[in-house]
Amino acid sequence: MEKEKARFYVTISRQFGSGGAEVGSKVAAKLGIRCYDKSISEMTSAVTGVAKNVVISSEEQVAETFWYSGFLGGESATYDKVNGAHEKVIQKLAKKGSCVFVGRCASHVLEKEHDNVIKIFICAPIEIRRKRVSEGYKITPVEAGKLIAKNDKARSAYYKKYTGKEWGKPENYDLIINTRIGTAKAATIIADFVKSIMKNK
Repeated sequence: MEKEKARFYVTISRQFGSGGAEVGSKVAAKLGIRCYDKSISEMTSAVTGVAKNVVISSEEQVAETFWYSGFLGGESATYDKVNGAHEKVIQKLAKKGSCVFVGRCASHVLEKEHDNVIKIFICAPIEIRRKRVSEGYKITPVEAGKLIAKNDKARSAYYKKYTGKEWGKPENYDLIINTRIGTAKAATIIADFVKSIMKNK
């Protein structure tokens, strides 16, 4: 079993359409650890009794869902419940061993009780993001641009509300990676960065 002192946690915040979830999965594979993304939402749904689609939309689904209009409009009681459950799930998963967490303000949650929390922010040029979202959602580049803007606004609001910090601000992260170099290369850089940090512990 992995000793608690040797555990590390890679947390990934990402712009919508930057490929952050893909990077997280590849980083985990390179480091030989688990990656938690949508599985967190599934577990949170089970804990809270809130429908899975509502839990998922709380941070990363299509911006036209009622969650975003409700959250940004101040109707946050349900989302406070979801966020509290997210925290419990994340802490429970962290106790199982080193892992990668994508989204859910995981760095803020983990820093309360754990060392070796490595905070990553994934970004990409808008043209790359528009292309990725357009192809992924089968929508036009113009529609993709609007979706990106709305999702980024929601993520920023979510992060600010539950951490008190500014989403995407450099000083809140250990490493910022632009996926214009490709998700595979980005994952390699992050994995090497993590290994370097843990080697010097």
